[in-house]
Amino acid sequence: MNVYWFQDSKTGHLKQVQALLGQLKKETELSITPINFSNHESLPAMLSNKNKLDGPTILIGAGHDVYSKILRSKKYIEKLTDQDIFSIAVLRPSYKLNSFDLIVAPEHDFRKGNLPKNVISFQGSLAATSQVPIDESKAIIAIGGPSKHYKFDQEILMKQLHYILSLHPKHKFKIFNSRRTPDTLNVELKNELKNYPNSKFIHLNSPESDVFQKTLNESALKFVTPDSSNLVFEALSTKGQTYLIQIENSRYRRIFGTKKIRESMHELVHSKRVGVVSILNKKGGIDVSKIEAPSPHFEPLAEVEKVSFSIMKFINSQK
Repeated sequence: MNVYWFQDSKTGHLKQVQALLGQLKKETELSITPINFSNHESLPAMLSNKNKLDGPTILIGAGHDVYSKILRSKKYIEKLTDQDIFSIAVLRPSYKLNSFDLIVAPEHDFRKGNLPKNVISFQGSLAATSQVPIDESKAIIAIGGPSKHYKFDQEILMKQLHYILSLHPKHKFKIFNSRRTPDTLNVELKNELKNYPNSKFIHLNSPESDVFQKTLNESALKFVTPDSSNLVFEALSTKGQTYLIQIENSRYRRIFGTKKIRESMHELVHSKRVGVVSILNKKGGIDVSKIEAPSPHFEPLAEVEKVSFSIMKFINSQK
């Protein structure tokens, strides 16, 4: 099967499509051609694939900038071949939903009304499922930054980190930042974490950052900030326990902007799929941190496997 992967520059989009293609590759032979319009090649040149395989062709991608290019490319290729061509949008497009053969999107994108027939839904975001055994001595903290979903309070986050590290002195922690982590917080993390011999801060731009996925897979305890839905569901697709770290004042109420990510996080907490590290406001103005553990009965999420199976079932049904 031939795959043309239409790419934008957003890591969250690329990682979800990559996880899906990685799973599809386990089930069938794929010839994958990346399509990146930043190199200014013409569409016919980019769609020329010397390693073509027999069988159908998939045009797939995530992100507003690529959806129209997928539909335009399908019309172009259909003029050149009588083979089956399937257009697949990963995440919900904001227009022409019925023009795609398939849309692969999170459940929270379709909360209102019935699910369209061409939609395959999944929980949260797509991430490769890991069955790597965990190391009970290892833990990870993954820190995001300001987003449209949460009010990122640096002071609250630092209180939470001190609490987590003090509560688990026997665990070896690796602490990772992200592109959205403010520079002032990076400096504070580097200075404050020197007080904890069981912790190591790994900056995104350091060579050691390459061990992030390995560390996430192996860690028994995973503490993540809820501003990145992708990161939370990556953690939930591995073994071990995942905790959300409180990063905003509990009295804060967001009035504007989307609520779907916050609602998704609330559902994870309510179902006890994730634990929570939070701050309680006691009488007399004393703040007390607490931790609530997730249920130990959940297996790693396998959403990408379910989506891959549904895609193959759909394609095979069109033969």
